[in-house]
Amino acid sequence: MKIRAKTKLYLVLAITGIVLAVVSKLALHNIWNNTQIAAAIGIGAGLFGFGLAKYRFSRWEEKNPEFMKQNAIEAKDERNQLIRSKAQALSGEVLHWLMIAGAWIAIFFNAPLWITLVFVGVFLLKTILDFVIMAYYQRKL
Repeated sequence: MKIRAKTKLYLVLAITGIVLAVVSKLALHNIWNNTQIAAAIGIGAGLFGFGLAKYRFSRWEEKNPEFMKQNAIEAKDERNQLIRSKAQALSGEVLHWLMIAGAWIAIFFNAPLWITLVFVGVFLLKTILDFVIMAYYQRKL
């Protein structure tokens, strides 16, 4: 799809989001219940935000094609891919330990048990995923 066609598509998506949100708030209150109206407004707002962001980026891309070509080359560069992978691994590790810190804070403040268990469950899920992915890459590489 050409860049200009993508830009127009994103603009239409943003406008559709606004129309959905406004119509669901003003016209559908006799047909839908409050939950359905709220969901439609949320979907409309999401479409609007996504469409507007992609529209603005596509317009910027049209005005700066040389920068976008350079950016695409750098994104495929091995060094940049390694840097990105290391940064993602480190941020995942930080979040991993923040989950346990959250569990300890929840215990300290006498939060409901389910909150503590959610923190511990996410921690355990991340730990299991780490082992599964490590085993996968050890076999693959």
